Amino acid sequence: MQHLQHPMGPYQGMPPENVFFVIDELGIQSGMGYVIYQYQPHTDPDCPINIYFHLDEVGEQSYQLLGALVARARQMRDQNVDVKARVYTNVAPDDEKELAFYEHNGLDIQDSERVMLLHVPAGESRVPMGCTMDQVPLNTLDEQMALIGRLQQNDIMHIGLADLQRMMRTPHFHCLGLYRQGALIGEVLVSGTGEECEMHAVYIMPGFRRQGFARALVHRVMVIKGTEGVQRFVARFLSRSSPQSGLARAFQAEELAVVTLFPKLQI
Repeated sequence: MQHLQHPMGPYQGMPPENVFFVIDELGIQSGMGYVIYQYQPHTDPDCPINIYFHLDEVGEQSYQLLGALVARARQMRDQNVDVKARVYTNVAPDDEKELAFYEHNGLDIQDSERVMLLHVPAGESRVPMGCTMDQVPLNTLDEQMALIGRLQQNDIMHIGLADLQRMMRTPHFHCLGLYRQGALIGEVLVSGTGEECEMHAVYIMPGFRRQGFARALVHRVMVIKGTEGVQRFVARFLSRSSPQSGLARAFQAEELAVVTLFPKLQI
């Protein structure tokens, strides 16, 4: 007989009420799971509350554990009932066992992260009226940390200092900023070697979105990298993000691979 219990105190920086241990009849931990609350209005304006859950490898204890994680996610979601929310996890596309488990439990498995090939638009790359574009200085640690902070403020959480510094060592690294009246209102971050460049991040500050600024910023960095011999531009896009999907359409993006699936449940 197995039962669930919370840790006695914070677990790896998470509150104990967000963590569940599966304990067997001998008092030995045989599994665990946790939930993480995320508010992401920039990445996903259509459903800003995204509560990530993790559970150990699918097994006999997983049904009870999944139920507890979803119940805890609903409690977290109820703190802001007027905002749309989902609970989700991530699964490799070829993990048939996990995908079958989540589908059996009523989770939708349509959301994905895809690697896309972007096509350079025809015509001249134009700077939006009243704006300038320039390379963002990243010569000091303070400048690098400031960039990471700006990315995080815009829901871009996957780039840390080590990631940034690794990108900066590549031949085609570039961080291009969009300025209006001297104020930085958007950035695009790319790196690469040889003939290929990857776009790691792009954002436009609130109040300046839906005006074509992101498209202009990406187009300009493509032109800059093209002068260095880059012929292929790739990026990862979340299918659930309407801003990312719109940017993919603007560059007539072609799917190269699905790298992750995100089983989800609207709550």
